[in-house]
Amino acid sequence: MNRPIIFLAFTAVLFSCKHEIPFDQIVNNPYPVNPVVPDPCDPDSIYFQEQILPLFISSCGMPDAGCHDPIDHEEGIVLTSYNQIINTGDIVGGNLNAGDIFDVITTNNNNDRMPPPPNAPLTQEQIDMIATWILQGAENNSCESLFCDTLNVTFSNSISTLVSNKCEGCHSGANPNGGVSLTNYAQISASATSGTLWDAINATNGVAIMPPNTGLSDCEIATFRIWIENGALND
Repeated sequence: MNRPIIFLAFTAVLFSCKHEIPFDQIVNNPYPVNPVVPDPCDPDSIYFQEQILPLFISSCGMPDAGCHDPIDHEEGIVLTSYNQIINTGDIVGGNLNAGDIFDVITTNNNNDRMPPPPNAPLTQEQIDMIATWILQGAENNSCESLFCDTLNVTFSNSISTLVSNKCEGCHSGANPNGGVSLTNYAQISASATSGTLWDAINATNGVAIMPPNTGLSDCEIATFRIWIENGALND
């Protein structure tokens, strides 16, 4: 006779233990955990869509900065898609000396360096990644499963890497885009818990899509959702 009451009490306790997400939109963005991907990625390859394109967009194709986006196209160079990067950047697979791209990202001359000051230069790791991609043929390749694991989401292994690759180029330095810096856990978690990060990656509440032009993949958005739902921990 008392079973319904016991069941309701247990259900109330169960749901009271669940972390409350900071904004309602997240529950409307479901994504399957670890979707099956038939073709495994090569861990020794550099993939354009996941590694190179976000780097060019966030470091070279920032909008409203007089850079190489479709609106400003400084010196007629646009670096926000594969064809544009190959054609206007004069990139030739296997040849680091073709065009000026590799020269301007490696020079020590601030008058010629890209990204130009006061933007931070590319890190040696980022330069090496671009060099490897070019030497491997500069292909328009993609393999999301190597970079998006929704089963083991942590700040250090998932969120920090995503932000570094796809956000930090615009949101760092002396004049970060929109006045928002995303260079460390404190800044990223503050943006996440306030809801501004979620609005930016989903283009909600009047916020333009971030990263500009491309946005994030469904799996990457799900990674942010899972991290936020779990409390946006520094794990």
